[in-house]
Amino acid sequence: MEIGPMASDELDANLTWSMVRVARLVGQRLTDRLAPHGLNPVQFGVLAHLAVDEELTQAELARLVLVRPQSVAPLLDGLEERGLVARAGDRGRGRRNPARLTDAGRRLLDGVRAIALEANDLGDVGLSAAESAELNRLLLTVIRATDGARPAEGDQLWG
Repeated sequence: MEIGPMASDELDANLTWSMVRVARLVGQRLTDRLAPHGLNPVQFGVLAHLAVDEELTQAELARLVLVRPQSVAPLLDGLEERGLVARAGDRGRGRRNPARLTDAGRRLLDGVRAIALEANDLGDVGLSAAESAELNRLLLTVIRATDGARPAEGDQLWG
């Protein structure tokens, strides 16, 4: 069976491609707003999850912010160098070495929370507050159903 040329309505009907496009749009929006504060969206996510859960391992953080576990170590190293997180215990293979938010990390997070929340306003792209809330509810349904989902090798979530 030969497939003919793709029509724009076929492309627009591709949910996953639409999600990728929207993810890049809103991801860049958050990136631009966090940059003046020295954070990117993944760093923000790490700090926010540590504010909720108090202590998390690298593996737990990787699952929550959807990056590969080996990507979390340098991310945490950078946040630790800035005094935003601290790790407990000995760093070594097979040893529990949870990270926690420092007072400086909490202050920075408190300073950018309003910025992150303001990025939820998608009125400039045609969504009302109720529609934005519904979109978030649907996205959380997917996230919760795929707990532990990881990007494929080479995928970039924010960039």
